[in-house]
Amino acid sequence: MKNRRVCILVCIICVLIFPLISIGQATTDHFSDSMVLVVGKSDTVSSTLLWFFGCKFIINKQVNIQVNGEEDETITACIFPSNVGFYYSHTNMTIHMLGAIGVVFWGQKSVLFPNSPLLVFAFCKARDIWVTYD
Repeated sequence: MKNRRVCILVCIICVLIFPLISIGQATTDHFSDSMVLVVGKSDTVSSTLLWFFGCKFIINKQVNIQVNGEEDETITACIFPSNVGFYYSHTNMTIHMLGAIGVVFWGQKSVLFPNSPLLVFAFCKARDIWVTYD
């Protein structure tokens, strides 16, 4: 019986205190029918096509470029024309492109650039672009 009272008391305290605690949320920006230029170093790039010496020529595909804040991972992105977005030297950011047409280069799939973190270059026109950052 005593344990039940303690449990109920803890639950009531949690219900009263938890709404007061702020939750850190990432910011997500959305762009439609825009061009994107991405340059930087990242260990995580994914797409649905096969890589050819580090390059992908994409037509109406999905591309994800993500930096997780690891050592020397930074990314700079410029998105234009309808709305302009400029993200300089972010260390914790995800760029998700849907319906992308363009070219993507990633150093992990290339024999010519064996460095870490890996070089990333993308120049695409995408139907939808989501940029999530802290």
